[in-house]
Amino acid sequence: MTPATLNIDPRIRARRVAVLRAQGRRRLRILLVLGFALLAAAAGWGVSLTPVMDVDRIAIAGVDSSRADEILRSSQMEAGMPMLFADVELASSSIAALPWIKSARVRRDWPATLRIDVVPRVPVAVVPTEDGRTALIDASAYVIGWLPSSEGGAASEGGAARGGLLELSVPFNGSLGAIHTDADGPLAVVAAMPADLRPWVRAVTLDPSDGDVGLELLGGAAVMLGEPILLDNKLSAVRAVLAGADLDCITEMDVTMPDIATVTRHRPCPPQLF
Repeated sequence: MTPATLNIDPRIRARRVAVLRAQGRRRLRILLVLGFALLAAAAGWGVSLTPVMDVDRIAIAGVDSSRADEILRSSQMEAGMPMLFADVELASSSIAALPWIKSARVRRDWPATLRIDVVPRVPVAVVPTEDGRTALIDASAYVIGWLPSSEGGAASEGGAARGGLLELSVPFNGSLGAIHTDADGPLAVVAAMPADLRPWVRAVTLDPSDGDVGLELLGGAAVMLGEPILLDNKLSAVRAVLAGADLDCITEMDVTMPDIATVTRHRPCPPQLF
């Protein structure tokens, strides 16, 4: 033994031993906790890969069954995949990228269901294109799809042949999923149009040179509405004229000043005052 060893007080030596033992016990507890955590994580991982934690059901709300398959394909979700690893954020954004979808949310409903809630865009009008197709647009002017050719309808049949959707006679400059920039004025007319006036209307028109809007009535008569303002008053004036006139006699109607509606008639037609 060295002189230094011989001179250590027994109480100091006992204290050092106690400290070393306490440190050893702390390290052991930490190792045990880490070991149990690793075992729990491994067990959870294993369970997540078993059928116990698989997706058993995918519930889609907001659309009818005819479009549910398209939603499911876009989500890339399928029964049997692990619930824990279902990327609900990616699925939500993929569905929302569909042109006819306004918003989408995918969420887990434990223990075994994925729920897909969507809000579709609703078509309010159609726009013929130069290539012979007919685009469907919603109230915000988004191009959301194409009208089936079997539903296009003859021009003389108006909106009745297109599921009640009015035609916008505007230059088509949109694309699927984009905003149709020329449709805002005509869409304002569609939104303001009373239900009882729609059967008289074949198309809502736009003059690209000045932005004035109008109507093309069944039979070919034209209605000039002017700027897309005071539309309630202007459309009420159109209704008043049509209620007291023979549509076959009317060539043109000007309601740009709704208090003073002027009418040009075919000849021969009986004179009428409006």
